[in-house]
Amino acid sequence: MNKTRNMFVSLWRKKECQPKTNNNMIAEFRIKNYLSIKTEQCLSFEATPESSNESQYCVEVKEGVKLLKTAIIYGANASGKTNVLNALSFFQDIIVNAPKDKNEKIKFECFRLDNTSRYEKSEMSLTFYLDKVKYVLSVVFDNSIIYAESLVYYPGAQPAKLYTRTYNEQNNATDIEFGSKLGLSKKGQMAIWGNTINNSTVMAAFGKSNVESSPLNDVYDFFAIHMHEMLRPANSMSGFIKKQLEDDRYGGLKPFLIDFLKTSDFNITNLEIKEDEEIISPDMDRMILASPLPDYAKRQMIQKGKIAKYDLVFTHETDNGRYELPEESESRGTIRLMGMAVILRKLLQQNSIVIIDEVETSLHYELLSYFIKVFLANSEKNSQLIMTTHDINLLNEDFIRRDSVWFTDKDRDGETHLTRLSSMGLHKNLSPYNAYKQGKLVKLPFLGSVFLKDDKLCD
Repeated sequence: MNKTRNMFVSLWRKKECQPKTNNNMIAEFRIKNYLSIKTEQCLSFEATPESSNESQYCVEVKEGVKLLKTAIIYGANASGKTNVLNALSFFQDIIVNAPKDKNEKIKFECFRLDNTSRYEKSEMSLTFYLDKVKYVLSVVFDNSIIYAESLVYYPGAQPAKLYTRTYNEQNNATDIEFGSKLGLSKKGQMAIWGNTINNSTVMAAFGKSNVESSPLNDVYDFFAIHMHEMLRPANSMSGFIKKQLEDDRYGGLKPFLIDFLKTSDFNITNLEIKEDEEIISPDMDRMILASPLPDYAKRQMIQKGKIAKYDLVFTHETDNGRYELPEESESRGTIRLMGMAVILRKLLQQNSIVIIDEVETSLHYELLSYFIKVFLANSEKNSQLIMTTHDINLLNEDFIRRDSVWFTDKDRDGETHLTRLSSMGLHKNLSPYNAYKQGKLVKLPFLGSVFLKDDKLCD
């Protein structure tokens, strides 16, 4: 274990709870009638009275309210754990991005395994804190219309309305009522109202409106800036890493990545982005013509006959000397770890909410565990990491709090239920890992005999 890794572990052991400011964090997320989720399910970040690892996990966003920095969701294949993340990603999208016109569909699937849910509305609600103030944003919708939307906040014990919107079926239009606490002029209110078509949220319409500053700015920024796009197992990390390195104004990302790779026992001592030119093939020609680039840009690229190509090049130091290898010679695990290190730096330096599906993809368990530990030990910003995983080894770790672990399970009707480990009544001296393996926490898949009957075998 080298000096850098010792530093991270030392911070993990000695970090004390410190007062924080600008606490922009999610408190809970509620979902109803979305994909495999039929009845309302709630993912909560409110900490239970459990005291273990409190200084690493908990942020006191206001007096008496402690929120967790992580949520880890387990579940069998097709149990719906990814759907919880999909729902949160979808909610962010409709809050930030407005449709191009009133005929564009709201793209999602409601619960389909019964005869009624497809005709019912879907609902989502997010409770969050912005600098010690609680907000609740709720939306009711189907594939064509947003029927209701409200944003309230809590300047004191009682909620105050910032706005409510309803759908007027008689005239097929949206009605919006703005609260007195919002502080928007009539002109600003009318601008937002004019941009709020039936299939657009008020917040997305606000994002397109030229209005004076108000509390809506902070709410919009929470979704547009602090919440990041969901990372999926199939996402390419290479392009993401290059883009982040190119956009790194102060040059701190590159040494951070190299140090992180070193702590993970890689013999990589340097990395560079090298530019080259690639001759445009007939297939690339067709791709350029079909791209959304302006016509003049397409003509310039095709006339030049070459396209700029940017590659990551890694320097390895071994007992035999120093060697440079292109990114295609590196393992998927190395590239994935680098991408995760970029995300980790965002979590440590910015007030970020990061959503990762199957966080263990291409990573050895020790690296996954290390990634989570470094985040918990060093995050001075009030970031949150929301992830799904199949790696149950984490359930055997003392540093994992039980109120940060969730399980998805499907009933006989195909409906996903979301349950917190800390609410399952498991005795504190019993291992969650063993309880999971024994099927005491969720139903494990029944795989049957490993021996197939003759009539099931291929000739």
